Amino acid sequence: MNIPAWPVVLSIIFLWWTQRAPRFDWAPKAPEVYPKCPKDTTSQTLLFGGTSMLGRYIVDTWTSGDKGNCLINYGRKVCPKCDISIQGDVRDAAHIKRVFEHYNIDTVVTSIKPALEGTHWREFMEINVAATIEITKLAKAAGVQNFIHVSSIAASSHYKPAFMEDENSPQPLYTEYEAAYDLSKRLGEDFVLGSHEEGKFNTIALRVSRR
Repeated sequence: MNIPAWPVVLSIIFLWWTQRAPRFDWAPKAPEVYPKCPKDTTSQTLLFGGTSMLGRYIVDTWTSGDKGNCLINYGRKVCPKCDISIQGDVRDAAHIKRVFEHYNIDTVVTSIKPALEGTHWREFMEINVAATIEITKLAKAAGVQNFIHVSSIAASSHYKPAFMEDENSPQPLYTEYEAAYDLSKRLGEDFVLGSHEEGKFNTIALRVSRR
């Protein structure tokens, strides 16, 4: 009996991918001196992921509006159009805490996610869940008023049509998700929305898509 080789090969690849160690490509930042916002600053916004594909458009929109707003980007790369760029990894909660302590942040915008393909499931949980939770907690403790979380249509699962959905549509149970990425986006989003306090800590989640 001849058994096709490709199912065996795929099974081996899948087993290797799920069991391999995830990348550890960041290290905690040492304390540093942070730049000051411009003198005419009337408000401060902390943006996570301003150099990402979507983040660049957020920066363009933000910088074309309120001229008294100091836009601070936190991420791995320098944001040329931002007032201040602080380089670091979103998993470095201790570093982010120092940033909140130094500045008087009014609004936080998160536009972060690992690559959808070729990424170990643990990185989805570290960035989409753990990092999002820590940033939300730090923002709330620092007295931030507005928290804008860029989520994804994946939060309601890649395996169901999302073009007719709104915030009142029923969502899958956590145990019904078929992809680690989708579940991680949902968990992070739920924590952000669950932290909302009307008039004190206003949170919103925007589910975006490439389509």
